[in-house]
Amino acid sequence: MLACGGAAQAQDVPPAAPVVEEDGADQSPDIVVTGSRIARTGFEASTPVSIVGQEDIKLTGNVNIEKTLAQLPQAVGSQFGSATSNTVPGGFADVNLRGFGSTRNLVLVNGRRFAIFGPEQVTDLNTIPSSLVERVEIVTGGSSAVYGSDAITGVVNFIMREDFEGVEARAQLNLDRPTGTPVYNVDLTMGTNFADGRGNLVVAANYLNRGAITRGERGSFAFLSLNDGCVRPGTGGPNTAGEPFPAGGGQACLNAGGELGFVAGGSGDIPNGRFSGIPAFGGANAALNAAYTAAGLGALGSRGFTFDDAGRAARPQITPQDDFNLGPDNYLIQPQERWMINTFGHYDFTDSITGYMELHFSNNQVNARLAPTNVGAPTLFNVNNPYLTPQLQEVFRQLDLAETGTTTVVSGTSSRTNTPGDGLALVTAGKRYSQVGPRLASERRNTFRGTWGLRGDIGSLSDTAFTNLKFDAYYTYARSENTLLLQNAISRSRLQAAVLSNGTAAPVCNIFGQNITDACASAIRISATNSTVAELQVAQASVTGTAFELPAGPLGFSTGYEWRSTNARFQPDSFLASGDVAGFNPGLPTSGSVSVNEVFGEVRVPLIHNTPFIDNLTANAAFRYSDYSLEGIGGVWTYLGGLDWRVDRNITFRAQYQRAIRAPNVGELFGGLTRSVQVATDPCSSRAPTAQQTDAVRQLCIATGVPAGQVFGAGVQPNNIFGADFGGNPNLGAEKSDTYTVGVVLTPQFAPGLLVSVDYFDIALEGAVAALGGGLQNTLNLCYNVIQDVNSEFCQAVNRNPATGEINDPFVVQVLNANTGLLRTSGIDFAVRYRFDLGFGLPGIGETSRVDIATNWTWLNDFTSTPVAAFPEIQNFCAGSFGPTCGQPLPVWRGQTRVTWTIEDLGLSLRHRYLGPVTTDRYIVPLRREGATPPALNTIPYPRLGAENYIDLSFTYDITDGVQVFGGANNVFNNNPPITTQGPNANTWSATYDVLGTEFFMGASFRF
Repeated sequence: MLACGGAAQAQDVPPAAPVVEEDGADQSPDIVVTGSRIARTGFEASTPVSIVGQEDIKLTGNVNIEKTLAQLPQAVGSQFGSATSNTVPGGFADVNLRGFGSTRNLVLVNGRRFAIFGPEQVTDLNTIPSSLVERVEIVTGGSSAVYGSDAITGVVNFIMREDFEGVEARAQLNLDRPTGTPVYNVDLTMGTNFADGRGNLVVAANYLNRGAITRGERGSFAFLSLNDGCVRPGTGGPNTAGEPFPAGGGQACLNAGGELGFVAGGSGDIPNGRFSGIPAFGGANAALNAAYTAAGLGALGSRGFTFDDAGRAARPQITPQDDFNLGPDNYLIQPQERWMINTFGHYDFTDSITGYMELHFSNNQVNARLAPTNVGAPTLFNVNNPYLTPQLQEVFRQLDLAETGTTTVVSGTSSRTNTPGDGLALVTAGKRYSQVGPRLASERRNTFRGTWGLRGDIGSLSDTAFTNLKFDAYYTYARSENTLLLQNAISRSRLQAAVLSNGTAAPVCNIFGQNITDACASAIRISATNSTVAELQVAQASVTGTAFELPAGPLGFSTGYEWRSTNARFQPDSFLASGDVAGFNPGLPTSGSVSVNEVFGEVRVPLIHNTPFIDNLTANAAFRYSDYSLEGIGGVWTYLGGLDWRVDRNITFRAQYQRAIRAPNVGELFGGLTRSVQVATDPCSSRAPTAQQTDAVRQLCIATGVPAGQVFGAGVQPNNIFGADFGGNPNLGAEKSDTYTVGVVLTPQFAPGLLVSVDYFDIALEGAVAALGGGLQNTLNLCYNVIQDVNSEFCQAVNRNPATGEINDPFVVQVLNANTGLLRTSGIDFAVRYRFDLGFGLPGIGETSRVDIATNWTWLNDFTSTPVAAFPEIQNFCAGSFGPTCGQPLPVWRGQTRVTWTIEDLGLSLRHRYLGPVTTDRYIVPLRREGATPPALNTIPYPRLGAENYIDLSFTYDITDGVQVFGGANNVFNNNPPITTQGPNANTWSATYDVLGTEFFMGASFRF
């Protein structure tokens, strides 16, 4: 029942009918299923448990386990925890159950907590080798009463192959069709029994090497940096950029005869330099206008001017034609190299006491690569800069004379005073420093974990009460050490110094045009090294058994005590912490610890047995009391209650309620300021939907720092990304959730081998820890489009460049953590498994065969976020949507089906993966919000992403008893992902859709 051979797809495990002898005695073994600590007969679970078997992991061809989990319908893509994230910091892999985020589900190995990394206290799935996994059990829904904090949306429990005898070697090669980049994975597992079979020791080693793929190498959808825009009719399409058409966005584009579509864009900070933050031509300053005209800048607008390659001739900068394409330099797939060793051992000291041990060490290196560093900041220049023509020197001299008052210009760790007529002109210099090289980040993480424990039989205290008692006591220590090396960044203070004359010597750097020399690059280039350490300690002791016999059966119980301690510290490079580094996000040191003492208990009570219409009725309940070291939490209870009603061998009903919590992690509690650059839309810019460019928003834009003449102009947001600062709050409370599940399981006796389960889930979370307002985009929306009060905490968080109104480093949005929001999701999970034999096979291979069918689907009824609980009427209804507010695509329907035909030693398997259509949240969110007016759908370029159907083929063939070959191809029809400018990476949602096209894999295993 754990796995249907080759069809061991993710499946809901029902409380299936146990094996029963003719005398009615139950013969199924007692086992512990994820979601409970009480051993039960068969899989009588009040809450659905989905299983991914080892065979299915192999058939997917995924050597990274997080990719297999992300393809389950219960999971949502994790943009920062996948091979496509290419973020700094990053280099980790995680799982995101039900779309609530990776911090709200708990990862276990053999039922115990695994190693964590960083202040986020999340398990890096890169430390779990897919080939060593026997099966993965997934419980979706709160499980804190059984496992403690973090199990808001469920538990992912990796059951490892830990009792092994012999030697097994396995190798696998993956190749993608577009680039042919290889991924190598090699495993060696050795196990032996000793002491006349009283002990077993398993040692497993793994090596993985994943090649890098840049967006430029991938080409196709990934090459360009696309923006929404107005295009000349007939020149673009849903998968390609069109020719820019000189008109506004939205309805203005349509009225002018253009089409809404994609244009090739990117960053306004370009290799030839963009110089802005100065008055446009045509103002009241006649001398400045004359200087502009003489320098060829008579048409200068709000976006400033740029140079030719030589740096001599200047002209007004235009968008998107001049924008820098960020795409080609960035990784689409990050390279990874991993060395790992795992050891499992157990020894029977006596017939009733067993000692066990689990050891793990891994070294992971994951690299990120980003486009060359850009710096766009107010910068001082000598008005007689020798690299400028006389005409441009006059422009700078007039800008100097036009300055008013004394200002302080901050450049990283340095500052200078600027006054009118001092020979220094203040200009916002935005330049992409290509000659310095692409930004490189290398994450190197060493992880160690050890678990040592004793388990065994206590026996019975009497013949009638507290019988079959078993104990388990263990201690776990885990430590991860992460070093992040950052290269090809730029020092702000050195750059400012390098563009100024040093006495009579010319400036070291000529940043006009493409004139960065090796001497200049060396003068401004800087590297940085960050270090992060995280530790987890767990000590637990528990007793399980039968309290006493009831008429309907034994009353099972479990009780115990647990102590946990987590601590983490992040030490950024001194330059990075100072804010002097451009190219990578600055941060402040973070350090803190959290400890908790807990007592827990669980009971399983048989109520009725062997009566008409009630073959078995069982109640279960559990509690956990947790006493935290945090003042914001203190003591807190979690609990659950459930009911299983097996009508007969054909049908079973199940239901459960669970209260769960998540204590805030070290980063949320004690994190210093971290600057993050994100895709967002400034409501004060031309990128805002036309319908939202109202007079009320205009006045609010002016009140929050946008010059009146710049409101709704392109210069307010020249890039589709800008920064925000996020910080910790030591007074955070716990997140709390309520989960309800109700389901039915069908095991019809007229169709042996058929299992059907249908389960409704409803998860509601309150006190969600998040950035103020729920994030950068939500904070902006709440300020400008919803609350519209300049004194609100959301508007007060916005900082702007006083010269341009732009949100740009160092003028960024300030956001702190708070128990600010609510999350809710509900839907129905469907699972079907069916196995049947065929009366024929294939000549020369086998005379008979069997077919295994497994399908697993989720219908999403609701996914709603309330950014601020104080404003419950402001809700984001995100089911069936995607975008900056709702995040990863949340299709209403999502599922996968695998059909495997097994003929003796040959297995042929076909898998279908389905992702339903979704619509942009720029339309869906206001459409569903009471009192809001959405923009017309035809004023948004390509607002819908269609359904995706992927077909995967695979096979296994046992050459001999100990030799097997396997292989296949995923996405055999080479589907490209849907294109959108709202995705965080490569013009799509790379954590949700396949970005590699067809991927081939081939492997072999040898056992002796």
